[in-house]
Amino acid sequence: MGKREVRVIVVPKAVTIALLVLVTAAMAALLYFLSGRTYVRDSHPATELFLRLLRRDDPPRDAILVAIMPIFVNVVAYVPWGFLAFIAIDSPKRPRLRSYLITIVAAAILAAAMSVWQVFLPTRVTSPVDAIANTLGAFVGAIGGHLRKEIHVRFEH
Repeated sequence: MGKREVRVIVVPKAVTIALLVLVTAAMAALLYFLSGRTYVRDSHPATELFLRLLRRDDPPRDAILVAIMPIFVNVVAYVPWGFLAFIAIDSPKRPRLRSYLITIVAAAILAAAMSVWQVFLPTRVTSPVDAIANTLGAFVGAIGGHLRKEIHVRFEH
């Protein structure tokens, strides 16, 4: 058997930007529609866990899970956004580091804007930890966007 032909699908930049806008709108819609259906707390679970550790209280496993899950979700939620933003921003004429910086700064601005918006939504609790986790997620997505050209995955069947 000979080698199979490799097909490359070229996605126009306008489609990538449209997907980025769609993902951003979906994130904002989820944030809005989940408002009123989440827990009501005076502080972020990660802040409570940190304070317990400073006081040398042994936090139960549930407290650790409650503190880590919102951070994990905030990171994962921004991975697709960071991936699409990096692809939309990156070009052969622009240095890669600049593409990363633009993606990270844009993600930080979006995360800060979403955090400010949450202050005005009922039953939403937000903190700087959320915005940092969102920005970290966008950075992970940007790494994926960068690696998309470097790594080729082939599934055998």
